Amino acid sequence: MTVPLIGEVQIKNYKSLAEVVVRLNRLTVLVGPNGSGKSNFADALRFIADSLNGTISLALKQRGGIAAVRRISIGHPHNFGVRLKMILSDSIFSDFSFEIAAAKDGNFLVARERCVVSRDLREDVYELHNGEFTTQVPGIRAKIEPDRLALTILSAVEDFRPVFDFLSRMRFYSLVPDRIREIQDPDAGDVLRRDGINAAAVLREIRRKAPDDYDRVCRLLSKVMPGVSSVEYHSLAQKETLKFKQDVGSEYPWTFQALNMSDGTLRALGVLLAIYQSSTPSLVVVEEPESTIHPAAIDVLVQVLKDGQHRTQVLVTTHSPDVLDNKALSDENIRAVENQRGRTVISVMGPTSRESLKQKLYTAGELMRSGELEPDRRQAQLLAEQLDLFGPVTKP
Repeated sequence: MTVPLIGEVQIKNYKSLAEVVVRLNRLTVLVGPNGSGKSNFADALRFIADSLNGTISLALKQRGGIAAVRRISIGHPHNFGVRLKMILSDSIFSDFSFEIAAAKDGNFLVARERCVVSRDLREDVYELHNGEFTTQVPGIRAKIEPDRLALTILSAVEDFRPVFDFLSRMRFYSLVPDRIREIQDPDAGDVLRRDGINAAAVLREIRRKAPDDYDRVCRLLSKVMPGVSSVEYHSLAQKETLKFKQDVGSEYPWTFQALNMSDGTLRALGVLLAIYQSSTPSLVVVEEPESTIHPAAIDVLVQVLKDGQHRTQVLVTTHSPDVLDNKALSDENIRAVENQRGRTVISVMGPTSRESLKQKLYTAGELMRSGELEPDRRQAQLLAEQLDLFGPVTKP
């Protein structure tokens, strides 16, 4: 069975993303210097998940309001919008897009929204302009509030439920070792939180529901941190925490609290939990997973992400040459990112970079270290010219 995935993302006027069209693989690595726009791309996707799991108003407030999200430009302010082309199963693909416009006093409105779900024998569509249906869904007369996407309401309709389920189950991680290290509050443990603050509960649920996955987490963690034989959930009165067992050559392994473990070990555990969590997200986005991890352990980390694509779609942001030099990655996985005068460009590697790799003159990491890893600007421009948030529907 096909693992659902986003095949193409179109973004218009979201922060530094003026006009960007990016085609994604099951594993995609966004690579570029700090400030190039990698995190803005990830945040545009997270904005969708936040809006569906809550409201657009709250999602905007969390980002500083619509003025902080909408691209800054000279002249008339622009609407911002996103379009996603998704393969949901062997027989279903979907095209979802929306555009948000500013209103008076810092308010906003959903200027337009469309969702198309294509199956073998039929096509289901809804479309709205300024909160009013222009393409109706039979039997639906619900009023759409201005701070909600219509997909939130129409998730009750079987035809559109797969789209809502996919987009609302995207998960985004900027793991913080200090949060994983903390004594944690009780949690259901089905979904790993963005910073890893409920890591203990997530580990508990993996062990309870999928013992094989738990064993895999322990085995892989031992490769990142030699000597660590396992990590376990531990209840501490009304709180939860993690305990690590380390082989020190004696009859019994020593036990260490999370408080005593390195940032690199805890971040690696967070990545493992993000991939193997029991809820199985539709998309896992991990920002800079290599941070604080020893270069010798990068191979294991990349292999975890590579294996993760068989469970879920994986998107990674990085500026690490060591990640790029991993043999598990090919140039098909890499999307180079740069910032040109405040505009983010994202594309496959440029022809010069690809030829250098083909001729084995340099590795991708060496190209990055020397500042020669560049996106294919011509292809990026050609795709940007095709950007149309509500254009003809084609399979990604």
